[in-house]
Amino acid sequence: MARSLPYRVFLLVIDQLAGHWVEGVKVYENFPPANVEGYHQLDLIPNFSALINEGLWIRRPWNRGVCDTPHGMKYLATGSYKRGGYWIFNYENSGMGYYPEPKIEDKGLFEVAQRQYGGRIKIAVFTTDCWTHKGYFYVPTNNMHALPGSYPDELMWRDFALPWLEKNQDWDVIHMYFPVNDKVSFCPSYNVPPLRDSFPTSSKHAYLLYLDQLVGEIVNYLKFKQYWNETYMIIASDHGYHLGCSTAKKFGATSVNQCLDHPAPHDCVVWDFENNKPTNIRSDCTRRITFIVSGGALSEKNRKKVIDEAEIIDVAPTIADILGVDYECEGKSVLR
Repeated sequence: MARSLPYRVFLLVIDQLAGHWVEGVKVYENFPPANVEGYHQLDLIPNFSALINEGLWIRRPWNRGVCDTPHGMKYLATGSYKRGGYWIFNYENSGMGYYPEPKIEDKGLFEVAQRQYGGRIKIAVFTTDCWTHKGYFYVPTNNMHALPGSYPDELMWRDFALPWLEKNQDWDVIHMYFPVNDKVSFCPSYNVPPLRDSFPTSSKHAYLLYLDQLVGEIVNYLKFKQYWNETYMIIASDHGYHLGCSTAKKFGATSVNQCLDHPAPHDCVVWDFENNKPTNIRSDCTRRITFIVSGGALSEKNRKKVIDEAEIIDVAPTIADILGVDYECEGKSVLR
């Protein structure tokens, strides 16, 4: 089938992936908390680094809104901090529910793109059930695949997205969500020797290295199938995590090496564990997201380029810019 667009977009969203960290915080010798910028500088994540080196790297992107997954995913899907209809946890019955009720007229970027092109572009979504709803990554087609939030990232790719790609070579947009990094919390950032990171979920460090392998697997497939030169590869995250900060201390951390998930308050300072007191250095670690635009389709003027700062709401308008979609939101395309 002939495609309507000259370019393809592969959007990979990795939950709780910190894109950068406050300078000077170390968890062991020269190891920073697990984050993309710090590990890129240490040459620990070659596949992320290849995308950074050949692409457009937003060095310090931020989530300026609420730093939980329902809000972060909404910001990514809509390019706005102001939309309603967020998923929240209902702790009374351990279920999930919308609050407030989602606006029926609220549309995420993918739904707008699908309607603008009259259904002539093929968008496939591989995510968890919450994020396939209207106002998130809903598309009015049958190409939505909703899995449990604990589903392994590698199987999301190998068992669902990869077989679909094999059968649908005329794809235009793929969105895949890796949730497991969000579950690797309440754990060390780095297992100090003589302990070893014997399995990926033993620490943030180990899982970031594992994610790098999965990223390499995806890129190698796109290159092997000769999609790469017409593909924009975008990697983003919804929020970071608390470590070595006043919020981590508040929730029970006894050292700088303990990951404490992403509860509020999100505005926090670096905690001095040796003297058991706060510093005056802003940490705001849950706000430190990832945003990389790479791929063979990226123009020469945007290759090997670094933008110092952007926001989570800039991801959606960047994709809209690539697709030529007229999409109104607060964010701005980083390609301009």
